Amino acid sequence: MRHEIVSVNSDLEARFYLSIDAGSYVPPHWHDSLELVYMIEGTMTVIYENRKEVLHSGEFNIVNSRVIHSVLSEKNKALVLQIPKEILRKFIPNIELYTFMVSMAPSTDVEKTRLMKMKKIFMDMHVIYDIRPEGYLLRFNSLLYELLFSLVHSYSSRLVQKEFDRNEGRFEKVVPIMNFLKEHYREKCMISKLAEHFGYHEDYIARIFKKQLGMTVMEYVYAIRISKVYIDLINTDDTVNNIFEAHGCTNYKVAMRHFKEKYGCTPKEKREIVRHMSWKEVQMLPSPFYEPFGEQNS
Repeated sequence: MRHEIVSVNSDLEARFYLSIDAGSYVPPHWHDSLELVYMIEGTMTVIYENRKEVLHSGEFNIVNSRVIHSVLSEKNKALVLQIPKEILRKFIPNIELYTFMVSMAPSTDVEKTRLMKMKKIFMDMHVIYDIRPEGYLLRFNSLLYELLFSLVHSYSSRLVQKEFDRNEGRFEKVVPIMNFLKEHYREKCMISKLAEHFGYHEDYIARIFKKQLGMTVMEYVYAIRISKVYIDLINTDDTVNNIFEAHGCTNYKVAMRHFKEKYGCTPKEKREIVRHMSWKEVQMLPSPFYEPFGEQNS
């Protein structure tokens, strides 16, 4: 399966970093880790199968493990914490049955106090990891475990095994289709080809894909194409037309429309924006698509 590579920091059991984003789009993907994003400046929209979450300055959200989602960002600065499932499983053996959600609109004083505490933990983690005084890992890890304890006790719900099995079954059906489309994204996409390859009825493929990703098969294919176009735009001097053609975007108008929807500007404008960024800023740009990683072990 293909999913996001979540590597831990060399000195931590999790991955923690400051993300500076000039505006980007990450197509539907998933990861085994629990992911928390705390927005310091700007905005970001996380898109799930049937809902969107807009993250503003001073807010954070949680993306649960093995949940397919895409990310549409405007210019922002955020703290990102990704916790491998194996770390959580050491303390909660049946962690797969837990889902986490935090409301940014608490209704009681207790909930407001709890939310402010969570935000403070995030900022304290950032400060201690940025300064790194002697013994900083003791403090950072104490904050990490305090955060996880709060999540489990205040922001979690538990699925029954039957519901978990049903969700997992749907996930296991749609992910191979996503992988197949990523391999063949340059080709003309025919539902009949997918149906023949996987042995499903065409209507069934269209239905499960729309239900799990919240988009059609062709919308997903163009999400992949546009992400590949973006990579070449910022890493080569090739013309926009040639880049479009190289990634299967033979319908220029449709490809341009998808690009503008994802990045809020034309390809030429996006290329100019990136070229005027510093090298450090370019290095911190989020990867627009993730490479194959087999089974996740970290």
